[in-house]
Amino acid sequence: MKRLLPVFLCCCALAGSAHGQQKEWPEVEKFAASMTNVLWDLRGTNSLKHLRYDGDKLFPVTGNGMNQNPFKEHAFVDVGVFQIVFSDTRAAWYFVSDDLKLITPVNISEMVEFKAESGTAIKPVKNFPQDIQNVVWVGRNQGAELKMRWNGKELEVGAKKDAWIVQKVDAVVANRRVLETGGENNALFWLAFSEDGSEATWLKIEDVFGGHVRGNAGKAALAAGATGLSPQQNDLANHAEDLLRAGDKMRGATLVRELVRKNAANKEALTKLQARFKALN
Repeated sequence: MKRLLPVFLCCCALAGSAHGQQKEWPEVEKFAASMTNVLWDLRGTNSLKHLRYDGDKLFPVTGNGMNQNPFKEHAFVDVGVFQIVFSDTRAAWYFVSDDLKLITPVNISEMVEFKAESGTAIKPVKNFPQDIQNVVWVGRNQGAELKMRWNGKELEVGAKKDAWIVQKVDAVVANRRVLETGGENNALFWLAFSEDGSEATWLKIEDVFGGHVRGNAGKAALAAGATGLSPQQNDLANHAEDLLRAGDKMRGATLVRELVRKNAANKEALTKLQARFKALN
């Protein structure tokens, strides 16, 4: 039986009141410099279709490669991860592959920041999730003290108001240094870990998208009419197929789970999705 996130951990700080902090570690600065002038084509997104960093600002880009007005607020929150803040209640995190060829944008609505518990042995996260196994993470939402631990098989989550309530939930690796778990009413949560192993961020995910560097476009091209998906979701499904054909099961499976989640009430599209990606079933 699938074990979902308990209700007590779903009450997180609003994104606007606890944005991910800009990191100025040498490794993060090196990552930021490496993505200068890289142009990404985003897949399945609502409006932002192309994105570029010029070494100082992040820009939405037109289809023919022209920078538009830059975003007012962004932050490099870790190696391979940056954030764009759109409003007080809406932000997006972007998870970039080591070779910069792939990008996974996620819209977030809530977040809680965690730190490794004092006295807990930590190390840089090179092998995931093995390197964060049995590390205890502590944080707080509006009403409770929180703790989490990956025990090697499942995620242990706890909250303390008058007394500790602890529950074990299923989780899968969704992206670089990211565990994914579900909640009630089809809610989705990511737990993203810093490369140095000292911090983690709990994100409530509204949307998961995809993307690739310009010039690395995929080949899958099923039409929306054949899949029963919306044009945007169909674009994401084609990207997922390309990822899986290239052997990137982690990112491909993450996008397929997102498509299944978004089409839970669309039986026709869901049946076609399950048939198309039956190797993941």
